[in-house]
Amino acid sequence: MAAVSSLGYVRARIADVAAWREFAFDTIGFAEGSGPNPESVYLRTDEHTYRLELVPGDRDEVIAVGWQVADRRSLTLVRETLAAAGVEVTELTVAEAAARHVEEAISFTDPAGFTIEVFHGPLLDHSPVVGKYGNRFVAGDLGLGHVVLPVPDIEAARQFYTEVLDFASRGSFRVGPPNIRSGSASWVSIPATTAWR
Repeated sequence: MAAVSSLGYVRARIADVAAWREFAFDTIGFAEGSGPNPESVYLRTDEHTYRLELVPGDRDEVIAVGWQVADRRSLTLVRETLAAAGVEVTELTVAEAAARHVEEAISFTDPAGFTIEVFHGPLLDHSPVVGKYGNRFVAGDLGLGHVVLPVPDIEAARQFYTEVLDFASRGSFRVGPPNIRSGSASWVSIPATTAWR
């Protein structure tokens, strides 16, 4: 399949807006993005109107991960592949897609319970991206870069992302001291990134 081309955005709920604003703007140096929710904090790194949407809430958690595809045909391919694998897919409404600044999107739940959105046609803002420190993020074709999702069953997650979404397995390692082995991390990537392995 290999339709997913980049990590487009992450939407997260945050409990402490002031702390997140300070971290995002004063520590990391994100630029202020734009979006429809006046209470959300939108973080911008490139020509996308935002890459991270931080929504005020009662706890910190991922709301949705948005993967970008090239066009409507690629989105159809992802939708059909998911349906063939028995995954329930929901079409985002025109209003929901507009709220995410994308032309069209679908949504589904991965094996760990995370909401995953796949979209095409992001709204772009070609004005200069100016963060506090004048730093330049290199997003480009890879989008936001990477996302780390804690999952209860790493094998089920790896199988889903590699066999259904056609991501490439890039290895894994144990987390924690050797005598405890408290967990493991597994890396998968979209096919476009395998060239720099």
